[in-house]
Parts: sequence; structure tokens; C-alpha cells
Amino acid sequence: MVLANTNNNTIKEISRKTGIKEEAVYHLLEFLVIARVVKKENDRYYADETTRTIAEFLLNMKSPEFNDVN
Repeated sequence: MVLANTNNNTIKEISRKTGIKEEAVYHLLEFLVIARVVKKENDRYYADETTRTIAEFLLNMKSPEFNDVN
């Protein structure tokens, strides 16, 4: 959810959009910056379009229903 909202947004904006506390958003984004998944510039976070698209796709996927195999 956080990754899908990293299109030129600040921590406060991402927190507001996702409902996740700012502190948690900060720590997650800083980890993603270190992992080079997200870029930070002037306190704004960016993920490339492909990464955001994948994150949005995963958010919109319906949970698979598992049937009992026995």
C-alpha cells in the first residue's frame, strides 16, 4: 500500500492516504530507499512506474480461495 503511493509524495501525504502512522511509513520508506526500490528527493519519495504498477496490481488482486485438498 505504501509503495503504491510513492509518486512524489511526502511521508505525511502517504500516511494520510494509507491510514498508516507516519512513523511506520518513514521506517518502511527508508528501508526501501536503502534497498534501492524507492528514491528520496527533497523529502519526497518516488518509485518508478513499473514498481508502482506492480504494487497497485498486488493491492487489487483478490485473495485466492483455497479449497481443502483432502
